Amino acid sequence: MTTQIKDPVHGYIELDDAVVDSVIDTSAFQRLRHVKQLSATHLVYPAANHTRFEHSLGVYHLGRRVFENLRQEPYFTRQTSPAVVDEIQSTLECACLLHDVGHPPFSHVCERHLDAAELRDRLADRGFVASLREAGIDDAPIREASPHELLSCLLILDSFGDALRALSVDPEEVCAYVLGYSLVYERGGPWQYGLGAQLLHSPVDVDRLDYISRDNWMTGANVLSFDTDRMVEAYTAHPDEGLALSEKALSTLGNYLEGRIALYMWVTQHHKSVFANALLRDLTERAAALTGDPPVTIDGVVDEEIGDNTVAERLRRLARDRPDTTFATLYDRYRSRRFPTTCWKHRIAYADRIDVDREAFGEWLVSGDARLERELAAELGVPVHDVWIERSYVPEYEPSELADIPIAYGGTTRSAGDWGLYGDRAFDSPIPFVYVPDGDRKRATRWLVERFRAEYGG
Repeated sequence: MTTQIKDPVHGYIELDDAVVDSVIDTSAFQRLRHVKQLSATHLVYPAANHTRFEHSLGVYHLGRRVFENLRQEPYFTRQTSPAVVDEIQSTLECACLLHDVGHPPFSHVCERHLDAAELRDRLADRGFVASLREAGIDDAPIREASPHELLSCLLILDSFGDALRALSVDPEEVCAYVLGYSLVYERGGPWQYGLGAQLLHSPVDVDRLDYISRDNWMTGANVLSFDTDRMVEAYTAHPDEGLALSEKALSTLGNYLEGRIALYMWVTQHHKSVFANALLRDLTERAAALTGDPPVTIDGVVDEEIGDNTVAERLRRLARDRPDTTFATLYDRYRSRRFPTTCWKHRIAYADRIDVDREAFGEWLVSGDARLERELAAELGVPVHDVWIERSYVPEYEPSELADIPIAYGGTTRSAGDWGLYGDRAFDSPIPFVYVPDGDRKRATRWLVERFRAEYGG
């Protein structure tokens, strides 16, 4: 028996009832309905209220479609039993559903409150680190994983372990997929196990394919125009070359590349999005400092199943109880969406107004942000909390990752860049933003450039 869920991005998503009952219809998974995918970006794009819940369903849907397409290729199942292929597909589907189950409230904004060292210790206590080492992987995946990935693994083992085993799925293998590995493959199992992990965690993974489509659609930004179905049909793989896109993707790859960059630059890196998320981050940090109790903790997610509303209500109460504090002032600014002016809104203005080495200038800004905020506030005669120097709040979404997209042709793979498919495209890193009160933009820009020249001789 199956259940169908209507999704605005992919249409009908079909799920086995056993998965719905044991995984999706649990409080730990339903918590994702209360975790916004794009944190505070809804203050810029009002319809951006989509959550980690529907994103997880979308990743499942794409992962299942791609894997079922691969199963139709004769080479994929050659010398591998249907039972093994079924096991890999079940593992992949569960990993796709659960890959973001550890996201804290407001996603990346509150991730800094999760204690990564404690998460690593808990995973070690449960034997997962030992399993990685036994497979010859060592603990690199644990060291390199983000806190939300580590918490996802912890929840998979603790909250979903029994359910996964009842589905004949190994919880540890699901965790490994979330981190981009397969324990079975590393132990010498068939190459298709490793492919399953790549489908969820690689330059062409279905996680990215869903979130760029979904973020574009749900924000209404309309900066992305590419054929998702064509991309799904283009996935291919080989025992020695791994996961790649076939030549079928060539007709839509350019749109995919341009669209991802555009979405990154005009949604994630929109100057108001950057400030909205920076302000929310600052409020959570100030709340922790004021009360001595972080608004987000590991146990809060695991045991209390907190979501965005939990944190938002705590911030509201704290502002109400301390009306004469800077925290209350900033909370009112957040709630009322009274954001300061940025000295430049985009890369064109940045290039026009900063007549020094902009790469060095940008690094100087973000590396000395606290000091420069204090000094610039003193120069402008305003409170320090009225001056902000910020960069992207999700720096792991660097567009330069696109250069690693593998294209398969003639029995081998090379990156899209090696084939010349990028042309002259430049993959820009995020620019820094400086926010000051209205009327102080030109003065602040001049002061910063002069100070940079004085300190670096630029």
